Amino acid sequence: MITHKNLKAGITGATGFIGEKLAEKLTTDGFSIKCLVRKTSDTRKLNSLSAELVYGDLCDPGSLRTFPEGCDYVFHLASKVSDWGPRNDFFEQNVEATKTLLDSSVGAGVKRFVYMSSSTVIWNASFLGTVNLEEIDESYPYPRSHHNFYNETKALSEKLVREYNGRGGLETVILRPSNVWGAGDTVILPRVAEACLKGILVNMGFNRKIVSPCHVLNLVHLTVLSAISTVGAGNIYFVNDGVRVDNRRFVFDQLASIGIEWKPKITIPYTLGYSVAFLLEKIFELRKSETPPVLTRFGVSALSKSRTYSIEKAKRDFGYQPVCSYEAGMKGLAEWMSEIGGYEKFLGKAK
Repeated sequence: MITHKNLKAGITGATGFIGEKLAEKLTTDGFSIKCLVRKTSDTRKLNSLSAELVYGDLCDPGSLRTFPEGCDYVFHLASKVSDWGPRNDFFEQNVEATKTLLDSSVGAGVKRFVYMSSSTVIWNASFLGTVNLEEIDESYPYPRSHHNFYNETKALSEKLVREYNGRGGLETVILRPSNVWGAGDTVILPRVAEACLKGILVNMGFNRKIVSPCHVLNLVHLTVLSAISTVGAGNIYFVNDGVRVDNRRFVFDQLASIGIEWKPKITIPYTLGYSVAFLLEKIFELRKSETPPVLTRFGVSALSKSRTYSIEKAKRDFGYQPVCSYEAGMKGLAEWMSEIGGYEKFLGKAK
């Protein structure tokens, strides 16, 4: 095993689903880690890894300006991840915070800055339809309009990160995972499980829907590879498990792994789903609701078309090969759910 003693990695978003797994991987590989955390965050896992904790967040520019000091690498995972909320919040936390962190990384002499983006930055959806994406590579362009503040601001952040490559010796890499899943998921899986239990998890659109899931262990594996490599600076990389699976099967398998049976009874046409989501969003906007409606245009788009992405570039540049198979991931999900006492306790903690 290659170790990286005397090297320090800074992580934002280290108490999240991906961040905790990355922190564990880096520590196992010999890095010392420095983590930006809120004072209200559960840091027990990071404490067990002897992480250096710095208190702050994406709305606190002061903490972002000093955080990279002493770091050889910075992994920027934290962002406002939602399909709901004011644009200013997304812009502040996703774009302005990234710029501040890039500036401070240049000043601190950081070697490489790895930015965790999303495959959704190239999505394009409207009432007339969602663009079908199959075996897309990194040359695929951004859409003219994103129709979603999260995708818009993540795309703007990607452009910033690429602009900073080479500035003051800083190297940057952008990763685009898709459908991140696995044991420890307290972000997407709880919403899917709740929707299923309430009977509102339905098929959207009559076409086939193939996806490229990305197990969290595969994601952190490539994340570390992309940082320590001598190639790849200034580039964007898709990352996933290298398998193509029907989205309904993917959802069914995850739910079955945690003990929930899903039997979709109806299929909603795309245009109907999109129209209902649009009306719900307008109603919730008028009410100035901080809670998103049960159905959003982003959600309709996510469920309606195939989304598959090539990982050939990551294989070629970094020698990336997935370390966790689809079957092993589902087994791990089931074992984790058993360890924490079943999906009822899981959903209670996720709220």
